[in-house]
Amino acid sequence: MNVFKRIVLFVFGVAGIISLVTLLLPWVGPWTRGAAALMAVQWYFYVVEGAALITLVGLIITLGRALLTPHNAKTVRVSKSNGDEVTVSTAAIASQAAHIVEEDHDYFAEKVWVTARRRGKVRVMVRVRPAHAVDVTVEGARLHDRLARGLAQVCGKSLDRVELEFVEPDSLDPKPDYLQVAADEQAAQDAHYADPAAPLEASYEVPTDITVHMPTPVSVDEHTGSEA
Repeated sequence: MNVFKRIVLFVFGVAGIISLVTLLLPWVGPWTRGAAALMAVQWYFYVVEGAALITLVGLIITLGRALLTPHNAKTVRVSKSNGDEVTVSTAAIASQAAHIVEEDHDYFAEKVWVTARRRGKVRVMVRVRPAHAVDVTVEGARLHDRLARGLAQVCGKSLDRVELEFVEPDSLDPKPDYLQVAADEQAAQDAHYADPAAPLEASYEVPTDITVHMPTPVSVDEHTGSEA
């Protein structure tokens, strides 16, 4: 919720409380006469009138949204031909979006929102958690394009908007360059084969705490003698 909506809701709430309190005070309590007499004060009357007007406008807007706002459809029509329709569920769209985000294991889809209308547009928002520190301006645009292309195969022309929200990554270290690491290992091995005295840097440490139990060898003579 942005700042403007917070301010509007705050004003609406305060105006509603003022209207309710000022209209109830003349009816209830020992201060009935005093509260009724305040209505004759000009500035007090204007305050109550303004608060009541703000409350009325807010209630009308709230009622209009409750009656006119379309519900979020469970399925979306992708195409129609000769009276036949092809629809896709919003759950399938959300699953496809999560699969596209996580297919290279660099990102994780924490949450996926799909807003759709039965015959309208589809809006997809994904909360993304990177596995490593990334340049959001670059990787975000790349992931956005990949999502748009992948979801277009599911939604067709119904796809209206794709939004990404990046959260704190699992690791603040940059993603390892596996291609560079592999190239360094190959170069080290080539140098070692050319000159055995050269250190082989890209080596793997062999664990020394592994014990393999071998059976006790039995000679052929002892085995034959025991049978005799």
